[in-house]
Amino acid sequence: MKYKVTHAFSVSLEKLLHAREERYQHLDQFPDLKNVTLIEEKKEGNIITQKRKVSLEGSLPAVLQAALSDLSLLEESTFDTTTNTHVFKISPPGKDNVFIIKGKSVYQSTGANASERSYEVEVISGLLFVSPIVEKAIEEIHKHSLEKDRNSIAKFLGLET
Repeated sequence: MKYKVTHAFSVSLEKLLHAREERYQHLDQFPDLKNVTLIEEKKEGNIITQKRKVSLEGSLPAVLQAALSDLSLLEESTFDTTTNTHVFKISPPGKDNVFIIKGKSVYQSTGANASERSYEVEVISGLLFVSPIVEKAIEEIHKHSLEKDRNSIAKFLGLET
């Protein structure tokens, strides 16, 4: 299942990119991000590689809870500071057959004080008989997560309270 999501911000691209990284240094101000733990980060030239653990306590449908012993996800990603492109893969640790979310987001300027990030995402499940249900459920959860992420950036930028 594939989908696209775009978020517009009324700030320069430079400010948007700054907020993208810095808000994780101020988690006390962003309760919606407290379920995210940075496990590893490496910077090599213009590439930032990260691994994050995302807790899913209380947000998974029952059909998925039964398939997972660990209610968390592992996100592995790279961000290219030259192209402002974020490529990611998210899946339950060691359970790629349950589902994988993979995609990319691009941050770009759309005007003097305007920027956006756009996502192209694919959700794939290998669970027999229920994969369409799983993929649709994960799509909805991921879209909601992206919206919460957008809100945290907007709050960090002072665009929303």
